[in-house]
Amino acid sequence: MIFHKSLVRELRSTAGIVFATILAIVITSALIRQLGRAAAGKADEALLLPLIALSSLSSLGLIACLTAVTSVLLVFSRMWRSSEMVIWQSSGVSALGLMTPVVRFALPWVLLTAASTLAITPWTRDQTDKLREGFEARGDAQRLAPGQFGESSSGRRVFFVENPDPGSGELGLVFVLQREADGAEMVLMASGGRLEVDSDGLSWAKVRDGMRVDLNSPQSPNALEVGRMSFESYALRLDIPPPRPALDASVRARSVDGLWADWGPQAQGEMASRIGLPLLTCLLALLAIPLSFVNPRLGRSFHMASAFFITMAALNLLTVSQAWIAQQKVDFTWGWWPLHAALIVVITLLLWWRYRPRRGPFARLSAVLAGFSSSGPQNAQGQGR
Repeated sequence: MIFHKSLVRELRSTAGIVFATILAIVITSALIRQLGRAAAGKADEALLLPLIALSSLSSLGLIACLTAVTSVLLVFSRMWRSSEMVIWQSSGVSALGLMTPVVRFALPWVLLTAASTLAITPWTRDQTDKLREGFEARGDAQRLAPGQFGESSSGRRVFFVENPDPGSGELGLVFVLQREADGAEMVLMASGGRLEVDSDGLSWAKVRDGMRVDLNSPQSPNALEVGRMSFESYALRLDIPPPRPALDASVRARSVDGLWADWGPQAQGEMASRIGLPLLTCLLALLAIPLSFVNPRLGRSFHMASAFFITMAALNLLTVSQAWIAQQKVDFTWGWWPLHAALIVVITLLLWWRYRPRRGPFARLSAVLAGFSSSGPQNAQGQGR
């Protein structure tokens, strides 16, 4: 049918623009977030691009859902504003005739959302956890950053190095503050130094031309013993991070097989979320058909705002249902489908109300009232005369 082909073609062309726009927004927000973490020393600059790519891939399911809903809403709103929808309705296109091309258009996006929630997103979250775990397991030599205060893996040492050269191991101005378990503190300042590794594989920072100050607290809390020494060369051993046990993958990073193997409350809530988002993509795309109706009296932005709030409410309710299942407030059998059932009822009622045939006494009464309001009281009195 010509109507179906033209509508699907327009929906797909609009979806390409919407998808590119939303993806650009997601990548930009991920870039800003990762740059902030790198500036605060919580992420490695060399891992910025992988982390941004993984963050964007983990949001692919949500991007596909929003793309499908927004595309249907934009295309049908344009058809209502240009009175094209009225022409198609007068040509015999029913609500079912509108749903068929929308389902054809939304099916690839539903499949993309399902692939993302069931396979892509868990893999990206697992890779992100591994990268962050490796970053936290760095030694002091890897924690050196030019012009930034860093903390050792043991948490007892704070250091500042000016312009370190990773290739040659040369260090600029060095400042170290170390606190022992008994409360004693050591402050070290040096004009330069060098990173070296001995025959046993231990890392050392050999600094030169500096001063060391020891602050010891004796028995009296109001007294303080200060020791000072200057040196031409001083060797400071760098911390080696202790071996960490392998962390279990979080529920959000587990595969479908892993969730089935550990079918606990957390796994059930995660599975409800992974199943629910693809279904929401299809249902929200169908819900955008009646929501796209443009009422000139309410303005062009009213239907867009209504669709936005309904979409956000549905996504938040999906998160709420996931939390309730994980907290054992609702059983999985009764917790994953009520939201979708409610959306099906709302879609049915709105489609019937918007595209129902205007026949019968109520339709004639509404036509009379519309004609009376358009003609005005004076014309009505003149016709009575």
